[in-house]
Amino acid sequence: MKHMALVVLLIFAGACRMSPSPPPVPVQGQHEEISAFSGEWTGRYSSKATGRHGTVRFNLPENADTGYGEVDITFSPSLHLSREAAAADYPKANTSDALPPQPSTSIDITVVRIEYDLVRGTMAPYWDPDCGCRAHTIFEGKLNRNQIVGTFSTRRESNAQRLVEGEWRVERSKP
Repeated sequence: MKHMALVVLLIFAGACRMSPSPPPVPVQGQHEEISAFSGEWTGRYSSKATGRHGTVRFNLPENADTGYGEVDITFSPSLHLSREAAAADYPKANTSDALPPQPSTSIDITVVRIEYDLVRGTMAPYWDPDCGCRAHTIFEGKLNRNQIVGTFSTRRESNAQRLVEGEWRVERSKP
């Protein structure tokens, strides 16, 4: 009976499709400078140009050169229409480096560079439903005690509104 309960629990957990934790993010910089950024960071970002907003999470353990982070995106109202249109066109445009036409709602942070009290980084490329194309985002911010405030720029691989900018802010919840 105990084995049956365990099997049911495992099946249920698999069916829930628990989201995987973000992949490791290499953090580059001098050890002392990286240490100033250690902790659990959470906050928000927004872009007036697109109406997008979302949450930012990053964790950098003490004395580590690798962290974990991701950004959750709330897309603009065109999301539903874009999903349908892009899904219809995807088989025609499928190439080895093409991203699927399903907009990501969670984007991984891929690399972080720390210099003095400044942080710079990049996000994994993602499918942008507003332009129907791949997008690349870079960000930078400045540390002030337990807060980082910064900006980001997204370059779209299309001709329409090629560069989009916005702001972000995170606070350290645990040192």
